[in-house]
Amino acid sequence: MGWNVDVVFKKSTLHGTGVFARQPIAKGTKVWAFDDSMHVCDLADLAALSREDLHYALHGGFLHHPTQKFVWYRDGQEFVNHAAAPNANIGITEWTALEEDNCTALRDIEVGEELTEDYRFWSVHGLAKDHWLYKLYADFCPGHLEFLMSLEKDARAA
Repeated sequence: MGWNVDVVFKKSTLHGTGVFARQPIAKGTKVWAFDDSMHVCDLADLAALSREDLHYALHGGFLHHPTQKFVWYRDGQEFVNHAAAPNANIGITEWTALEEDNCTALRDIEVGEELTEDYRFWSVHGLAKDHWLYKLYADFCPGHLEFLMSLEKDARAA
């Protein structure tokens, strides 16, 4: 598992299931980090998934821009909900090597607080309509694609 802090998954007031701190988390703490349980995929790997697994992966994963690999997991990271800055309390501010990918506490987080990340970091880099991942999103997870594209639009407007 990629979690470096104690968390619990439960109903969120933001959306569906959320991730909540079970301990105080100090600013700068790596709350989650890439590990060997993560699925690192290219187009062929994703295309080989069942329709159900592909939808799950697309909804909860992300494109690691430096490697152009799609990363998804089943450790609960997929339940981290979006909050726009400055309300997000975990995230990254620059791309790292894939093996060093992580989410860091952006401020002190209290016990019971929901962990949220500003997904616009991903959308700032854009996903062109001719990118191999765009068609998969459009075909298998169109609602999530629409959400991600709305974040990109918001990021450009900011």
